[in-house]
Amino acid sequence: MARRTQPQRQAQPPGKGRFSTNLLANILNFGCNIGIGLWFTPYMISHLGVAGYGLIPLATTITSYMGLFTIALNGAVGRYLTIAIERKDTEYANAIFNTSLIGNSIVVCILLLPAIWLSSKMQFFFNVPTGYEHQFSLLFKCTTGMFLLTTLGTAFSLASFCRNRFDLSNAVSIVNSIIRVGVVVLLFTYSVPRVWHVGAGLLFAALFSLIASIAIWRYLTPMLHIQPATFNSGILRQLFGTGGWMIVNQIGTILYLSIDLVVVNRLIGADAAGRYGAIMQWSLLLRGLAGVIAAVFAPTILALYACKDMSGLVRYSKQAVKFVGLLIALPIGVICGLSRPLLHLWLGPKFEPLAPLMSLMTIHLCVNLGIMPLFNISTATNNVRWPGIVTCIMGVANVCLAILLAGPVGWGMYGVAAAGAIMLTAKNLVFTPLYGAHILGIKHGAFFSETIPIITATIGLSCLGWLMGRMSFVQSWNGLIFATMGLSITYVCAAWLLLLTTQERSTVLRMLSRSRTPE
Repeated sequence: MARRTQPQRQAQPPGKGRFSTNLLANILNFGCNIGIGLWFTPYMISHLGVAGYGLIPLATTITSYMGLFTIALNGAVGRYLTIAIERKDTEYANAIFNTSLIGNSIVVCILLLPAIWLSSKMQFFFNVPTGYEHQFSLLFKCTTGMFLLTTLGTAFSLASFCRNRFDLSNAVSIVNSIIRVGVVVLLFTYSVPRVWHVGAGLLFAALFSLIASIAIWRYLTPMLHIQPATFNSGILRQLFGTGGWMIVNQIGTILYLSIDLVVVNRLIGADAAGRYGAIMQWSLLLRGLAGVIAAVFAPTILALYACKDMSGLVRYSKQAVKFVGLLIALPIGVICGLSRPLLHLWLGPKFEPLAPLMSLMTIHLCVNLGIMPLFNISTATNNVRWPGIVTCIMGVANVCLAILLAGPVGWGMYGVAAAGAIMLTAKNLVFTPLYGAHILGIKHGAFFSETIPIITATIGLSCLGWLMGRMSFVQSWNGLIFATMGLSITYVCAAWLLLLTTQERSTVLRMLSRSRTPE
Protein backbone atom coordinates (compact mmCIF):
# COMPACT_ATOMS: atom_id res chain seq x y z
CA MET A 1 0.00 0.00 0.00
CA ALA A 2 1.39 3.38 -0.94
CA ARG A 3 2.19 5.24 2.24
CA ARG A 4 5.07 6.76 4.13
CA THR A 5 7.90 4.43 5.02
CA GLN A 6 8.60 4.41 8.71
CA PRO A 7 8.83 1.69 11.31
CA GLN A 8 5.41 0.50 12.39
CA ARG A 9 4.55 0.45 16.04
CA GLN A 10 4.35 -2.92 17.64
CA ALA A 11 0.87 -4.36 17.51
CA GLN A 12 -0.80 -4.48 20.88
CA PRO A 13 -2.51 -7.65 21.97
CA PRO A 14 -6.24 -7.50 22.36
CA GLY A 15 -7.03 -6.49 25.87
CA LYS A 16 -10.30 -6.55 27.66
CA GLY A 17 -13.15 -7.28 25.34
CA ARG A 18 -16.84 -6.68 25.56
CA PHE A 19 -18.05 -10.13 24.59
CA SER A 20 -20.96 -10.49 27.00
CA THR A 21 -22.19 -6.93 26.43
CA ASN A 22 -21.97 -7.29 22.66
CA LEU A 23 -23.64 -10.70 22.73
CA LEU A 24 -26.49 -9.42 24.90
CA ALA A 25 -26.95 -6.44 22.58
CA ASN A 26 -27.06 -8.77 19.58
CA ILE A 27 -29.66 -10.98 21.25
CA LEU A 28 -31.79 -7.96 22.19
CA ASN A 29 -31.57 -6.71 18.61
CA PHE A 30 -32.59 -10.11 17.29
CA GLY A 31 -35.46 -10.29 19.79
CA CYS A 32 -36.63 -6.87 18.65
CA ASN A 33 -36.51 -7.98 15.01
CA ILE A 34 -38.41 -11.15 15.86
CA GLY A 35 -41.10 -9.19 17.66
CA ILE A 36 -41.44 -6.69 14.84
CA GLY A 37 -41.39 -9.42 12.19
CA LEU A 38 -44.11 -11.45 13.92
CA TRP A 39 -46.42 -8.45 13.87
CA PHE A 40 -45.28 -6.30 10.95
CA THR A 41 -45.27 -8.87 8.12
CA PRO A 42 -48.92 -9.97 8.59
CA TYR A 43 -49.80 -6.30 9.18
CA MET A 44 -48.43 -5.34 5.77
CA ILE A 45 -50.00 -8.36 4.05
CA SER A 46 -53.40 -7.52 5.51
CA HIS A 47 -53.16 -3.93 4.22
CA LEU A 48 -51.40 -4.50 0.88
CA GLY A 49 -52.29 -8.06 -0.10
CA VAL A 50 -49.84 -10.89 -0.78
CA ALA A 51 -48.88 -9.69 -4.27
CA GLY A 52 -48.43 -6.08 -3.12
CA TYR A 53 -46.34 -7.16 -0.13
CA GLY A 54 -44.14 -9.27 -2.42
CA LEU A 55 -42.91 -6.09 -4.13
CA ILE A 56 -41.27 -4.90 -0.90
CA PRO A 57 -38.64 -7.66 -0.44
CA LEU A 58 -38.19 -7.65 -4.22
CA ALA A 59 -37.33 -3.92 -4.24
CA THR A 60 -34.91 -4.25 -1.32
CA THR A 61 -33.29 -7.26 -2.98
CA ILE A 62 -32.74 -5.36 -6.24
CA THR A 63 -31.39 -2.37 -4.33
CA SER A 64 -28.88 -4.60 -2.58
CA TYR A 65 -27.36 -5.38 -5.99
CA MET A 66 -26.07 -1.81 -6.03
CA GLY A 67 -23.77 -2.89 -3.23
CA LEU A 68 -21.55 -4.40 -5.92
CA PHE A 69 -20.40 -0.86 -6.71
CA THR A 70 -19.32 -0.22 -3.12
CA ILE A 71 -17.96 -3.57 -1.94
CA ALA A 72 -14.61 -3.04 -3.68
CA LEU A 73 -14.07 0.06 -1.58
CA ASN A 74 -15.78 -0.87 1.69
CA GLY A 75 -15.06 -4.58 1.82
CA ALA A 76 -11.49 -4.10 3.05
CA VAL A 77 -11.76 -0.80 4.97
CA GLY A 78 -12.67 -2.48 8.26
CA ARG A 79 -9.62 -4.72 8.08
CA TYR A 80 -7.08 -1.97 7.42
CA LEU A 81 -8.67 0.54 9.78
CA THR A 82 -8.86 -1.94 12.67
CA ILE A 83 -5.22 -2.97 12.24
CA ALA A 84 -4.11 0.69 12.02
CA ILE A 85 -5.96 1.57 15.23
CA GLU A 86 -4.60 -1.53 17.00
CA ARG A 87 -1.10 -0.39 16.04
CA LYS A 88 -1.79 3.16 17.28
CA ASP A 89 -1.00 4.53 13.82
CA THR A 90 -3.35 7.53 13.95
CA GLU A 91 -2.08 9.27 10.82
CA TYR A 92 -2.54 6.17 8.70
CA ALA A 93 -5.97 5.48 10.24
CA ASN A 94 -7.10 8.99 9.28
CA ALA A 95 -5.90 8.45 5.72
CA ILE A 96 -7.89 5.21 5.47
CA PHE A 97 -11.01 6.80 6.97
CA ASN A 98 -10.99 9.84 4.68
CA THR A 99 -10.21 7.76 1.60
CA SER A 100 -13.25 5.62 2.43
CA LEU A 101 -15.47 8.63 3.12
CA ILE A 102 -14.58 10.50 -0.06
CA GLY A 103 -14.68 7.33 -2.16
CA ASN A 104 -18.19 6.50 -0.93
CA SER A 105 -19.35 10.06 -1.62
CA ILE A 106 -18.14 9.75 -5.21
CA VAL A 107 -19.90 6.40 -5.60
CA VAL A 108 -23.18 7.92 -4.35
CA CYS A 109 -22.95 10.72 -6.92
CA ILE A 110 -22.22 8.25 -9.73
CA LEU A 111 -25.10 5.89 -8.82
CA LEU A 112 -27.77 8.53 -8.26
CA LEU A 113 -28.89 9.21 -11.86
CA PRO A 114 -28.79 5.57 -13.10
CA ALA A 115 -30.83 4.54 -10.04
CA ILE A 116 -33.49 7.16 -10.80
CA TRP A 117 -33.68 5.98 -14.42
CA LEU A 118 -33.95 2.33 -13.41
CA SER A 119 -36.79 3.09 -10.99
CA SER A 120 -38.98 4.15 -13.92
CA LYS A 121 -38.30 0.91 -15.84
CA MET A 122 -38.86 -1.71 -13.15
CA GLN A 123 -42.11 -3.01 -14.64
CA PHE A 124 -40.22 -4.13 -17.75
CA PHE A 125 -37.97 -6.45 -15.74
CA PHE A 126 -40.36 -7.97 -13.17
CA ASN A 127 -43.92 -9.19 -12.78
CA VAL A 128 -45.63 -6.17 -11.23
CA PRO A 129 -49.36 -6.57 -10.41
CA THR A 130 -51.65 -4.30 -12.41
CA GLY A 131 -52.13 -0.94 -10.69
CA TYR A 132 -48.92 -1.19 -8.69
CA GLU A 133 -46.53 0.13 -11.37
CA HIS A 134 -46.25 3.69 -10.02
CA GLN A 135 -46.15 2.53 -6.41
CA PHE A 136 -43.35 0.09 -7.20
CA SER A 137 -41.39 2.89 -8.89
CA LEU A 138 -41.73 5.12 -5.80
CA LEU A 139 -40.84 2.19 -3.54
CA PHE A 140 -37.67 1.55 -5.51
CA LYS A 141 -36.74 5.26 -5.32
CA CYS A 142 -37.12 5.15 -1.55
CA THR A 143 -35.08 1.95 -1.16
CA THR A 144 -32.42 3.46 -3.42
CA GLY A 145 -32.32 6.53 -1.18
CA MET A 146 -31.95 4.23 1.82
CA PHE A 147 -29.02 2.49 0.15
CA LEU A 148 -27.28 5.75 -0.75
CA LEU A 149 -27.64 7.13 2.80
CA THR A 150 -26.30 3.86 4.21
CA THR A 151 -23.35 4.04 1.81
CA LEU A 152 -22.55 7.59 2.94
CA GLY A 153 -22.53 6.39 6.54
CA THR A 154 -20.29 3.37 5.98
CA ALA A 155 -17.05 5.09 6.99
CA PHE A 156 -18.65 6.40 10.19
CA SER A 157 -20.32 3.10 11.11
CA LEU A 158 -16.93 1.34 11.12
CA ALA A 159 -16.09 3.02 14.43
CA SER A 160 -18.25 0.61 16.44
CA PHE A 161 -16.65 -2.34 14.60
CA CYS A 162 -13.07 -1.19 15.15
CA ARG A 163 -13.73 -0.38 18.82
CA ASN A 164 -15.69 -3.62 19.39
CA ARG A 165 -18.79 -1.67 20.50
CA PHE A 166 -21.56 -3.68 18.95
CA ASP A 167 -23.81 -2.63 21.82
CA LEU A 168 -23.96 0.86 20.32
CA SER A 169 -24.49 -0.31 16.74
CA ASN A 170 -27.25 -2.66 17.90
CA ALA A 171 -28.93 0.18 19.80
CA VAL A 172 -28.97 2.17 16.57
CA SER A 173 -30.40 -0.87 14.74
CA ILE A 174 -33.23 -1.25 17.28
CA VAL A 175 -34.23 2.42 17.05
CA ASN A 176 -33.92 2.15 13.25
CA SER A 177 -36.47 -0.69 13.28
CA ILE A 178 -38.85 1.26 15.50
CA ILE A 179 -38.68 4.32 13.21
CA ARG A 180 -39.13 2.18 10.09
CA VAL A 181 -42.28 0.56 11.47
CA GLY A 182 -43.59 3.71 13.12
CA VAL A 183 -43.51 5.71 9.88
CA VAL A 184 -45.38 2.97 8.01
CA VAL A 185 -48.05 2.64 10.71
CA LEU A 186 -48.62 6.41 10.71
CA LEU A 187 -48.96 6.54 6.92
CA PHE A 188 -51.22 3.48 6.82
CA THR A 189 -53.40 4.93 9.59
CA TYR A 190 -53.88 8.44 8.24
CA SER A 191 -53.96 7.70 4.50
CA VAL A 192 -54.80 4.90 2.10
CA PRO A 193 -52.06 2.22 2.52
CA ARG A 194 -49.60 2.21 -0.35
CA VAL A 195 -46.57 0.02 -1.11
CA TRP A 196 -44.28 3.06 -1.27
CA HIS A 197 -45.14 3.93 2.35
CA VAL A 198 -42.87 1.06 3.41
CA GLY A 199 -40.08 2.64 1.37
CA ALA A 200 -40.65 5.96 3.16
CA GLY A 201 -40.19 4.18 6.47
CA LEU A 202 -36.92 2.68 5.25
CA LEU A 203 -35.73 6.09 4.05
CA PHE A 204 -36.44 7.91 7.34
CA ALA A 205 -34.84 5.08 9.32
CA ALA A 206 -31.70 5.25 7.15
CA LEU A 207 -31.45 9.00 7.75
CA PHE A 208 -31.58 8.42 11.51
CA SER A 209 -28.90 5.71 11.26
CA LEU A 210 -26.59 8.08 9.36
CA ILE A 211 -26.92 10.78 12.03
CA ALA A 212 -26.46 8.25 14.86
CA SER A 213 -23.40 6.69 13.16
CA ILE A 214 -21.75 10.11 12.93
CA ALA A 215 -22.39 10.72 16.63
CA ILE A 216 -20.95 7.29 17.59
CA TRP A 217 -17.95 7.90 15.33
CA ARG A 218 -17.16 11.17 17.12
CA TYR A 219 -17.49 9.44 20.49
CA LEU A 220 -15.51 6.26 19.84
CA THR A 221 -12.77 7.50 17.52
CA PRO A 222 -11.90 11.09 18.47
CA MET A 223 -8.53 10.59 16.79
CA LEU A 224 -10.26 10.40 13.40
CA HIS A 225 -11.17 13.63 11.62
CA ILE A 226 -12.74 14.64 8.32
CA GLN A 227 -9.68 15.81 6.41
CA PRO A 228 -10.15 15.62 2.62
CA ALA A 229 -6.47 16.44 2.14
CA THR A 230 -5.54 13.04 3.60
CA PHE A 231 -7.28 11.22 0.74
CA ASN A 232 -4.66 8.80 -0.56
CA SER A 233 -4.85 7.31 -4.05
CA GLY A 234 -2.34 4.62 -3.05
CA ILE A 235 -4.63 3.52 -0.22
CA LEU A 236 -7.56 3.58 -2.64
CA ARG A 237 -5.70 1.25 -5.02
CA GLN A 238 -4.88 -1.11 -2.18
CA LEU A 239 -8.49 -1.14 -1.00
CA PHE A 240 -9.64 -1.92 -4.52
CA GLY A 241 -6.94 -4.59 -4.76
CA THR A 242 -8.37 -6.42 -1.77
CA GLY A 243 -11.94 -5.37 -2.47
CA GLY A 244 -11.79 -6.40 -6.14
CA TRP A 245 -11.89 -10.06 -5.17
CA MET A 246 -14.57 -9.20 -2.64
CA ILE A 247 -16.68 -7.99 -5.57
CA VAL A 248 -16.34 -11.43 -7.12
CA ASN A 249 -17.30 -12.92 -3.76
CA GLN A 250 -20.25 -10.56 -3.46
CA ILE A 251 -21.49 -11.48 -6.93
CA GLY A 252 -21.47 -15.11 -5.87
CA THR A 253 -23.20 -14.23 -2.60
CA ILE A 254 -25.95 -12.41 -4.49
CA LEU A 255 -26.39 -15.40 -6.78
CA TYR A 256 -26.66 -17.55 -3.66
CA LEU A 257 -28.80 -15.47 -1.34
CA SER A 258 -30.51 -12.66 -3.23
CA ILE A 259 -31.54 -14.19 -6.52
CA ASP A 260 -34.18 -16.66 -5.32
CA LEU A 261 -36.96 -14.07 -4.98
CA VAL A 262 -36.21 -12.75 -8.48
CA VAL A 263 -36.38 -16.29 -9.91
CA VAL A 264 -39.70 -16.93 -8.15
CA ASN A 265 -41.11 -13.63 -9.42
CA ARG A 266 -40.09 -14.28 -13.02
CA LEU A 267 -40.88 -18.01 -13.26
CA ILE A 268 -43.88 -18.41 -10.96
CA GLY A 269 -45.44 -14.97 -10.52
CA ALA A 270 -45.94 -12.01 -8.18
CA ASP A 271 -48.33 -13.84 -5.83
CA ALA A 272 -45.87 -16.71 -5.33
CA ALA A 273 -43.08 -14.16 -4.78
CA GLY A 274 -45.19 -12.57 -2.05
CA ARG A 275 -45.66 -15.89 -0.25
CA TYR A 276 -42.01 -16.81 -0.73
CA GLY A 277 -40.91 -13.37 0.48
CA ALA A 278 -42.99 -13.68 3.64
CA ILE A 279 -41.52 -17.10 4.50
CA MET A 280 -38.05 -15.83 3.63
CA GLN A 281 -38.20 -13.28 6.47
CA TRP A 282 -37.19 -15.97 8.97
CA SER A 283 -34.09 -17.04 7.08
CA LEU A 284 -33.15 -13.36 6.70
CA LEU A 285 -33.56 -12.86 10.45
CA LEU A 286 -31.38 -15.88 11.12
CA ARG A 287 -28.72 -14.61 8.72
CA GLY A 288 -28.82 -11.25 10.44
CA LEU A 289 -28.51 -12.82 13.89
CA ALA A 290 -25.58 -15.01 12.83
CA GLY A 291 -23.94 -12.02 11.15
CA VAL A 292 -23.98 -9.86 14.26
CA ILE A 293 -22.89 -12.76 16.50
CA ALA A 294 -20.03 -13.64 14.16
CA ALA A 295 -19.10 -9.97 13.95
CA VAL A 296 -18.47 -9.99 17.72
CA PHE A 297 -15.51 -12.29 17.04
CA ALA A 298 -14.18 -10.38 14.02
CA PRO A 299 -12.27 -7.56 15.80
CA THR A 300 -10.40 -10.06 17.97
CA ILE A 301 -9.51 -12.20 14.94
CA LEU A 302 -8.10 -9.09 13.22
CA ALA A 303 -6.30 -8.03 16.40
CA LEU A 304 -4.75 -11.49 16.89
CA TYR A 305 -3.53 -11.40 13.31
CA ALA A 306 -2.16 -7.87 13.81
CA CYS A 307 -0.27 -9.19 16.86
CA LYS A 308 0.93 -12.18 14.77
CA ASP A 309 -0.43 -14.57 17.40
CA MET A 310 -1.22 -17.40 14.99
CA SER A 311 -1.73 -20.10 17.60
CA GLY A 312 -4.17 -17.85 19.43
CA LEU A 313 -5.89 -17.08 16.13
CA VAL A 314 -6.40 -20.79 15.38
CA ARG A 315 -7.71 -21.57 18.84
CA TYR A 316 -10.01 -18.55 18.89
CA SER A 317 -11.39 -19.27 15.40
CA LYS A 318 -12.29 -22.86 16.29
CA GLN A 319 -14.05 -21.69 19.43
CA ALA A 320 -15.87 -19.01 17.45
CA VAL A 321 -17.23 -21.53 14.93
CA LYS A 322 -18.52 -23.83 17.65
CA PHE A 323 -20.04 -21.06 19.76
CA VAL A 324 -21.75 -19.34 16.82
CA GLY A 325 -23.01 -22.66 15.47
CA LEU A 326 -24.46 -23.82 18.78
CA LEU A 327 -26.07 -20.44 19.42
CA ILE A 328 -27.68 -20.27 15.98
CA ALA A 329 -28.80 -23.92 16.20
CA LEU A 330 -31.35 -22.96 18.85
CA PRO A 331 -33.56 -20.61 16.77
CA ILE A 332 -33.06 -22.75 13.65
CA GLY A 333 -34.20 -25.91 15.42
CA VAL A 334 -37.19 -24.15 17.00
CA ILE A 335 -38.32 -22.59 13.70
CA CYS A 336 -37.96 -25.86 11.78
CA GLY A 337 -39.63 -27.98 14.43
CA LEU A 338 -42.53 -25.60 15.09
CA SER A 339 -42.89 -24.29 11.53
CA ARG A 340 -46.45 -25.54 11.03
CA PRO A 341 -48.10 -23.98 14.13
CA LEU A 342 -45.91 -20.89 13.71
CA LEU A 343 -47.15 -20.24 10.16
CA HIS A 344 -50.74 -21.00 11.14
CA LEU A 345 -50.69 -18.45 13.97
CA TRP A 346 -48.46 -15.90 12.24
CA LEU A 347 -49.86 -15.62 8.71
CA GLY A 348 -53.00 -17.72 8.85
CA PRO A 349 -54.17 -21.19 7.78
CA LYS A 350 -53.49 -20.50 4.08
CA PHE A 351 -49.75 -20.36 4.78
CA GLU A 352 -49.62 -23.49 6.96
CA PRO A 353 -49.02 -25.85 3.99
CA LEU A 354 -45.76 -23.94 3.34
CA ALA A 355 -44.23 -25.29 6.58
CA PRO A 356 -41.95 -27.72 4.67
CA LEU A 357 -40.72 -24.78 2.57
CA MET A 358 -39.85 -22.84 5.71
CA SER A 359 -37.95 -25.84 7.10
CA LEU A 360 -36.11 -26.31 3.81
CA MET A 361 -35.08 -22.65 3.76
CA THR A 362 -33.73 -22.69 7.33
CA ILE A 363 -32.42 -26.16 8.31
CA HIS A 364 -29.21 -25.92 6.27
CA LEU A 365 -28.32 -22.59 7.90
CA CYS A 366 -26.93 -24.40 10.94
CA VAL A 367 -23.80 -25.14 8.87
CA ASN A 368 -23.85 -22.16 6.55
CA LEU A 369 -24.17 -19.63 9.35
CA GLY A 370 -22.13 -21.45 11.96
CA ILE A 371 -19.09 -21.34 9.70
CA MET A 372 -19.24 -17.53 9.35
CA PRO A 373 -16.35 -16.69 11.73
CA LEU A 374 -13.98 -18.40 9.28
CA PHE A 375 -14.77 -15.71 6.70
CA ASN A 376 -12.86 -13.28 8.92
CA ILE A 377 -9.70 -15.35 8.52
CA SER A 378 -9.62 -14.72 4.78
CA THR A 379 -10.15 -11.01 5.35
CA ALA A 380 -7.58 -10.73 8.14
CA THR A 381 -4.88 -12.54 6.15
CA ASN A 382 -5.89 -10.83 2.88
CA ASN A 383 -6.54 -14.18 1.18
CA VAL A 384 -9.76 -13.22 -0.59
CA ARG A 385 -9.10 -14.33 -4.16
CA TRP A 386 -10.04 -18.01 -4.01
CA PRO A 387 -13.09 -17.50 -1.76
CA GLY A 388 -14.32 -14.97 -4.32
CA ILE A 389 -13.75 -17.29 -7.28
CA VAL A 390 -15.36 -20.32 -5.63
CA THR A 391 -18.33 -18.32 -4.33
CA CYS A 392 -18.95 -16.83 -7.77
CA ILE A 393 -18.75 -20.20 -9.56
CA MET A 394 -21.05 -21.89 -7.04
CA GLY A 395 -23.43 -18.92 -7.20
CA VAL A 396 -23.80 -19.29 -10.95
CA ALA A 397 -24.41 -23.00 -10.43
CA ASN A 398 -27.07 -22.13 -7.85
CA VAL A 399 -28.99 -19.95 -10.33
CA CYS A 400 -28.85 -22.66 -12.99
CA LEU A 401 -30.00 -25.34 -10.56
CA ALA A 402 -32.79 -23.09 -9.20
CA ILE A 403 -34.14 -22.45 -12.73
CA LEU A 404 -33.92 -26.16 -13.56
CA LEU A 405 -35.66 -27.35 -10.39
CA ALA A 406 -38.28 -24.61 -10.36
CA GLY A 407 -39.09 -24.84 -14.08
CA PRO A 408 -38.46 -28.08 -16.03
CA VAL A 409 -38.40 -30.34 -12.97
CA GLY A 410 -41.57 -28.68 -11.67
CA TRP A 411 -40.67 -28.16 -8.03
CA GLY A 412 -41.68 -24.49 -8.09
CA MET A 413 -40.74 -22.52 -4.97
CA TYR A 414 -39.34 -25.68 -3.37
CA GLY A 415 -36.89 -26.02 -6.25
CA VAL A 416 -35.52 -22.53 -5.68
CA ALA A 417 -35.10 -23.15 -1.94
CA ALA A 418 -33.57 -26.59 -2.53
CA ALA A 419 -31.01 -25.21 -4.99
CA GLY A 420 -29.83 -22.63 -2.45
CA ALA A 421 -29.60 -25.22 0.32
CA ILE A 422 -27.61 -27.67 -1.83
CA MET A 423 -25.12 -25.26 -3.35
CA LEU A 424 -24.51 -23.10 -0.27
CA THR A 425 -23.97 -26.15 1.95
CA ALA A 426 -21.62 -27.71 -0.61
CA LYS A 427 -19.46 -24.58 -0.46
CA ASN A 428 -19.45 -23.94 3.28
CA LEU A 429 -19.27 -27.52 4.47
CA VAL A 430 -16.32 -28.36 2.21
CA PHE A 431 -14.43 -25.39 0.79
CA THR A 432 -14.65 -22.82 3.62
CA PRO A 433 -13.23 -24.98 6.45
CA LEU A 434 -10.61 -26.52 4.14
CA TYR A 435 -9.42 -23.13 2.89
CA GLY A 436 -9.43 -21.62 6.40
CA ALA A 437 -7.21 -24.45 7.62
CA HIS A 438 -4.97 -24.09 4.56
CA ILE A 439 -4.21 -20.39 5.00
CA LEU A 440 -3.56 -20.90 8.73
CA GLY A 441 -1.21 -23.79 8.01
CA ILE A 442 -3.02 -26.34 10.16
CA LYS A 443 -4.50 -29.78 9.46
CA HIS A 444 -7.11 -29.64 6.73
CA GLY A 445 -9.75 -31.30 8.89
CA ALA A 446 -9.21 -28.98 11.85
CA PHE A 447 -12.54 -27.16 11.52
CA PHE A 448 -14.70 -30.12 10.45
CA SER A 449 -14.96 -31.44 13.98
CA GLU A 450 -16.60 -28.19 15.07
CA THR A 451 -19.54 -28.70 12.68
CA ILE A 452 -20.52 -32.17 13.97
CA PRO A 453 -22.08 -31.03 17.28
CA ILE A 454 -23.78 -28.13 15.45
CA ILE A 455 -25.51 -30.43 12.96
CA THR A 456 -26.39 -32.94 15.70
CA ALA A 457 -27.91 -30.25 17.91
CA THR A 458 -29.98 -28.73 15.09
CA ILE A 459 -31.43 -32.04 13.89
CA GLY A 460 -32.19 -33.22 17.42
CA LEU A 461 -33.92 -29.99 18.37
CA SER A 462 -35.89 -29.91 15.11
CA CYS A 463 -37.18 -33.45 15.68
CA LEU A 464 -38.14 -32.66 19.26
CA GLY A 465 -39.91 -29.51 18.08
CA TRP A 466 -41.77 -31.45 15.37
CA LEU A 467 -43.08 -33.90 17.95
CA MET A 468 -44.12 -31.07 20.27
CA GLY A 469 -45.74 -29.18 17.36
CA ARG A 470 -48.19 -32.06 16.84
CA MET A 471 -49.66 -31.53 20.33
CA SER A 472 -52.92 -29.64 20.53
CA PHE A 473 -51.81 -27.12 23.15
CA VAL A 474 -49.26 -25.61 20.72
CA GLN A 475 -52.05 -24.34 18.43
CA SER A 476 -52.27 -21.03 20.35
CA TRP A 477 -49.77 -18.24 20.88
CA ASN A 478 -49.47 -19.03 24.57
CA GLY A 479 -48.89 -22.68 23.78
CA LEU A 480 -46.33 -21.84 21.10
CA ILE A 481 -44.44 -19.57 23.49
CA PHE A 482 -44.54 -22.25 26.18
CA ALA A 483 -43.24 -24.86 23.71
CA THR A 484 -40.46 -22.52 22.58
CA MET A 485 -39.37 -21.88 26.17
CA GLY A 486 -39.42 -25.61 26.93
CA LEU A 487 -37.35 -26.44 23.87
CA SER A 488 -34.90 -23.64 24.64
CA ILE A 489 -34.32 -24.69 28.24
CA THR A 490 -33.91 -28.33 27.22
CA TYR A 491 -31.47 -27.39 24.47
CA VAL A 492 -29.35 -25.06 26.60
CA CYS A 493 -28.96 -27.70 29.31
CA ALA A 494 -28.13 -30.45 26.82
CA ALA A 495 -25.67 -28.31 24.88
CA TRP A 496 -23.93 -27.17 28.07
CA LEU A 497 -23.55 -30.68 29.48
CA LEU A 498 -23.07 -32.76 26.33
CA LEU A 499 -21.71 -30.58 23.53
CA LEU A 500 -19.23 -28.32 25.31
CA THR A 501 -15.98 -29.53 26.83
CA THR A 502 -14.90 -28.52 30.33
CA GLN A 503 -12.45 -26.03 28.85
CA GLU A 504 -15.12 -24.55 26.58
CA ARG A 505 -17.53 -24.16 29.49
CA SER A 506 -14.84 -22.34 31.42
CA THR A 507 -14.21 -20.08 28.44
CA VAL A 508 -17.90 -19.23 28.16
CA LEU A 509 -18.14 -18.43 31.88
CA ARG A 510 -15.05 -16.25 31.66
CA MET A 511 -16.39 -14.35 28.67
CA LEU A 512 -19.80 -13.78 30.25
CA SER A 513 -18.65 -12.95 33.76
CA ARG A 514 -15.58 -10.84 33.01
CA SER A 515 -16.49 -9.52 29.54
CA ARG A 516 -13.17 -10.71 28.18
CA THR A 517 -12.56 -12.03 24.72
CA PRO A 518 -10.75 -15.37 24.78
CA GLU A 519 -7.11 -15.41 24.04
